[in-house]
Amino acid sequence: MINRIFVFIFCFISFASAQTPIERADRLFTDMAALPSVPGINVAVADENGLLWAKGFGYADIEHRVPMTPATKMRIGSVAKVITTAAMMKMVERGELSLDADIRVYVPEWPEKHPMITLRQLANHTSGIRHYEGNEFLSNVQYDNSLSALEIFSDSDLKFPPGRSYSYTTYGWTLVSAAMEAVSRKSFKDIIRDEVIIPLGLNDTTFDDANIMIENRQSAYDFLDGELKNSPEVNVSYKYAGGGFLATPADVVTFTMAHVNSGFLTQETLDQMFQRSNISPHGIGWVVGFQRYINNFSGNPATRDEMMRIMSEHPSAVMHSGGSTGALTMMILCLDHKHSVALTKNVGNGPDANHFELALRTLDIFHNDDE
Repeated sequence: MINRIFVFIFCFISFASAQTPIERADRLFTDMAALPSVPGINVAVADENGLLWAKGFGYADIEHRVPMTPATKMRIGSVAKVITTAAMMKMVERGELSLDADIRVYVPEWPEKHPMITLRQLANHTSGIRHYEGNEFLSNVQYDNSLSALEIFSDSDLKFPPGRSYSYTTYGWTLVSAAMEAVSRKSFKDIIRDEVIIPLGLNDTTFDDANIMIENRQSAYDFLDGELKNSPEVNVSYKYAGGGFLATPADVVTFTMAHVNSGFLTQETLDQMFQRSNISPHGIGWVVGFQRYINNFSGNPATRDEMMRIMSEHPSAVMHSGGSTGALTMMILCLDHKHSVALTKNVGNGPDANHFELALRTLDIFHNDDE
C-alpha cells in the first residue's frame, strides 16, 4: 500500500512538472473560479517581450451568464494610483509640477489652516490627509471635477503633521488630481488619456463612469450571508485618480512593463518612483518591496512558508493592490526578472481565492519556467 502511495505521488509530481506554465496557471484559476464565493477572475501575465497569457475564468455577469474574458473591463481600485503617478511624473519631467512645492501653489483653494503638504507626501501617503469615513466608500454622488470633490475632506483635521508618519489615503490622490487639472487646464480624464492611455496603447482602459454604457464592463458582487449578491451602485467621480479606473488585466501588465526600462519615463524618474520612503512602504505611488506583506501576513497560515519563499525570490518587486465596490485587484511587477502579473476578481470580499496569494503563485509559475 505504501509503495502504491509513493508511485501515485511520483506520478503526480511528474505530471505537474511536465505541464507548461499556462497549463498550471489555467488549472489554478479554474479551481478558484469554481468556488461558491467567486463569480469570476480575470488575469494576465507579461514579460519584456509582451503579453504572455491573459484569460478570464467564471462569469463577468452571473445573472446573464456572461463569461469572464480577457476583454472584460474590471474595477482595478487603487491600482489607479500608479496610473495617476505615471501621468503626474510626466508633468514633473516637463517641469510643470514640482514634487516638493506647497500644494497651494497649484491648488490655492486648499485651506490655509492646514500646514504645507507636497505632492511627494501625497504620493507616499505621509500627508496626514484622512481616508474614508462612515459610508463614504459607497458614495453615489456625481462630482464634475477634482476641485469640487475636495469638499468631502478638505475641512477635516490632518491626522498628523505632513511628513511625520504614514497613513494610507485615497483622498490624497484627489488633491493630486486637482493640482494636475489646475496646471494643465485639462480635465483629469483628458490628462490620463493624453499622458498614459494613448501613448501606451491601453485601448481597454477607461474610467468607471456611473451613467455611461461601457462595453464589457464587469458586474460587481459581494459575498454576504453565504451567497453572492449584487454590490450597491456607486459613483467614483470623487476619486478617479485614486480608485476610479476600469481596465483589463492585459492593459495593466502592458502599463507596468513600460516601467521596466526607461523610455516612457526617464531612468531618473523610475529611480525616484521606486525608492522607498523611510517612513512609508511606498515610493512615489508604488508600494516598494514585499516588507509590508511579510510583516502583516494575513493569508492562509498553511501557505505562509510558500508565500514567504516566493516573496524572497523577488526582492526588487514593486506593486499595488486595489479594493473596489465589487472587485479586488493585485498587480506585481518584478524588476529583476522583468515579469508582471495582474488579476481582478469581481467580488469585493469573501473567504476564498485570496488575490494577493494568487498573484504570487502566478508570478512564481511563470518565473520558474525561465530558470
